[in-house]
Amino acid sequence: MSTTTVEQPPAAAPPPLPVRLRPPRTARWWPDAVTALTWATVVWVVGLWATGGGVGALAGSPADVLGSVGRLSGLLASDLLLLQVLGMARIPWAERAFGQDRLARWHRWTGFTSFHLLLVHMATLVVSYALAAGTGVLREAWDMVTTLPGMLIAAAGTALLVAVVTSSLRAARRRVRYESWHLLHLYAYLGVGLAVPHQLWTGTDFVGRPRAAVFWWTLWGAAVTAVLVFRVGVPLRTSLRHRLRVDHVVPEAPGLVSVHVGGRRLEELRVDAGQFFVWRFLTGPGWTRGHPLSLSAVPTSAGLRLTVGTRGDDGARLARLRPGTRVLVEGPYGRLTPRARTRPRLAGFAAGSGVAPVMALLHDSAWQPGTDTLVLRASSVEETPLAADVAWLVRDRGLRYVPLTGPRSTTGTTWLPADLGHVPGPDAVRWLVPDLDEHDVVVCGPAPWADAVVAAVRAAGVPDSAVHLERYDW
Repeated sequence: MSTTTVEQPPAAAPPPLPVRLRPPRTARWWPDAVTALTWATVVWVVGLWATGGGVGALAGSPADVLGSVGRLSGLLASDLLLLQVLGMARIPWAERAFGQDRLARWHRWTGFTSFHLLLVHMATLVVSYALAAGTGVLREAWDMVTTLPGMLIAAAGTALLVAVVTSSLRAARRRVRYESWHLLHLYAYLGVGLAVPHQLWTGTDFVGRPRAAVFWWTLWGAAVTAVLVFRVGVPLRTSLRHRLRVDHVVPEAPGLVSVHVGGRRLEELRVDAGQFFVWRFLTGPGWTRGHPLSLSAVPTSAGLRLTVGTRGDDGARLARLRPGTRVLVEGPYGRLTPRARTRPRLAGFAAGSGVAPVMALLHDSAWQPGTDTLVLRASSVEETPLAADVAWLVRDRGLRYVPLTGPRSTTGTTWLPADLGHVPGPDAVRWLVPDLDEHDVVVCGPAPWADAVVAAVRAAGVPDSAVHLERYDW
């Protein structure tokens, strides 16, 4: 009797284990280089004014004085306008040197400063020309716009800048959702591009001065190139190369979902825990809206996870994302990474969707069980964000978890629940994290809440080097 041997099909190979993605490269000298370049351009343009007769004109007639002031303010305004474009072009070296939150504050300061200098430039030159010609101010302004080379497009560029600056005032900013404001803000690039070049055609400091013209065209060209490369080219290359798509969406708590994103060759994507991307989900109408959202888990070759509130701008659309939806990204950005730490332990203070970067950092730090603390603010137990992650970290990694649950205190320390509002902020911080001096402190949450926590942490004696707060609402 013969037996028949049935060959079994070979067992399927197990899927490859997820590999943690590599962090972006940084260099210690980048901040100094960026700062030196910024001041060098300012010194250069002041030198242009001084060597072009600007100082001597201050001793002349009222028309000469106003003309000199107008030239100097115009030079400085143009330089700052182009520098702020470079600062927010998301050049990797500058972004990793300072972080987007610091660049955004600098951008806001230079934006308003350059705009005020631009107003001084226009007013003083118009009055100076009117005095020299013996005509009225309005008549002279009309003649300058309609007859001088480049002035008509400069006027159009200035009008765009006025619209952008007006929308950036805090009173107006609060009334416009982030995505709409961000789209309007992009017109600033066109405004700068139109407002600056007229100086090269009519400006005293450039006509007949080839070196000055080369410098100015180089700075203007660098700003345009940086925007095209780092705001358009690099993000498009990243998105096409990795073919990012939505894998699935998981409800985490009322008003909060996690979006899991997969793609190809993710092991080549340089990103670290705590960083964020600007995400665009190709769902049809509304896909152009960029959302700055942090990773809420350590990035690996298995995919990326972001956690987003659905009650804010465009949140309902994100909650309905379908598997397979294509994703475009800009980034990664942010300096709130494990490399920013200065102490052996980590204490995270988080509220709402601000838990995302804190959770990613705690995941990264989970290789050292029992060292970290999470202070998590929520209105109720049911609204605790990423509760499954918290439970895993507590159970398997010894996380010290301190929930701050309940209605917000309206008196005393307002970042605490109502039943603890009587406790002074610095005392509360030391009570919540008794061994605070061994911890780096990371704070993420709504701006007023986060600012109040940071103030309490600093008042408790934690040095700035150990306090980490990064904003994403530039």
